[in-house]
Amino acid sequence: MKKNTLIFVLFGFILSLVSSCSYFKNVQLLTGGKIKRENYVQVLPFEWRKDLIVVKARVNADTTLREFIFDTGAFNSKVENSLSNTLGLKVVTQKINSTAQGISQKIEVVRIDSLQIGVTTFYNIGAGKLRYAPTSLSHCIAANGIIGANLIKLAHWKIDYEKRLLYFSDTPFEVEEGSYVLPFDRPLLSGTPKVNIEIDGKKVENILFDVGFNGGLVLPLSVANHFEDNHPRIILDQSTSGIYGTNADSLLVKSLEVSVGGAKAQMPVEFSSLNKALLGNEFLKHFMVIINYNKKEIYLKQQHEVHVAAPRNFMASIENDSLWVVSRTTPEMPLRLGDTLLSINEKKPGDLFTSHCDYFMNIARLFEQENLRIEKMDNSIINIALQKELLNND
Repeated sequence: MKKNTLIFVLFGFILSLVSSCSYFKNVQLLTGGKIKRENYVQVLPFEWRKDLIVVKARVNADTTLREFIFDTGAFNSKVENSLSNTLGLKVVTQKINSTAQGISQKIEVVRIDSLQIGVTTFYNIGAGKLRYAPTSLSHCIAANGIIGANLIKLAHWKIDYEKRLLYFSDTPFEVEEGSYVLPFDRPLLSGTPKVNIEIDGKKVENILFDVGFNGGLVLPLSVANHFEDNHPRIILDQSTSGIYGTNADSLLVKSLEVSVGGAKAQMPVEFSSLNKALLGNEFLKHFMVIINYNKKEIYLKQQHEVHVAAPRNFMASIENDSLWVVSRTTPEMPLRLGDTLLSINEKKPGDLFTSHCDYFMNIARLFEQENLRIEKMDNSIINIALQKELLNND
């Protein structure tokens, strides 16, 4: 065997060993979490921010309660990088982490010795070190990270959206009469639930039941031709932000009858070129939700009539204090994704918002009028009429 070939083979063998070692360390972290408390029911109030659940938790011996997004769609938990460094969390391994925006990154994984939620403590929890992208707005919701499904799978849960209460216990919660039953599958190493639903009477499989997603129902664009709508809409979008920022997407929007475990609603369904398959809080917030990890069943007790707002045809993000940038448009509009704009309704970003987080949390200020007067960089003017329903469902 030639010397160069031998070096190549040895190098490949070493890489394989490193990869295997990393994999087994991740497996140990994902299977090592536990709760030592028995016969308990923990009740916890949560903050409701931009249709996401935010809970407070204490990491190790930290003297401050930190804020985390509660996210059944996150395979593992996350802790913000600078907080991890401040608390001296030990890096155990690395892994590739992907988001619904189709963005992947290699991240370091740390071990949290204890994470206390209410008076209940979770032990030996793996968490990725989270470095928010500059274009990410997730830190505006909860700056310290994500409670993911590797922790969530260790208990049974009840979410009362109406009263803003989160319950968890080592015993499954009692199911109210009249609740809809939704079986789910989950991976061996985490608790991310995937469900099947019906759309116009047709079964659609492997949809992530994702309370870390503040939208309604998103499906892969590849299945859109199975469902008929006489008035579909095409939207070009780069307004949706995850922890690693935004990604350009093409959406086909159809109004369809959706049945989730028997709970039916006529609602807009977005078909995404990024191949997302997510059911989120815009639908789920109308129900009391119970997750039983023993039976692998989700129960939905309807509290309100389901109404899911249609997505906006137009969005603009902040380029800087003086310029807007188009982050959502349609093929019919004379605007492309990434176009910069001088003003909207004669307002520059700095006239309405003090920061990107202020923009994200208070974007309704941008849509206070039914008609938008947009000034392009060449000083030409475009007028866009907005539907009232979109104005009233920010």
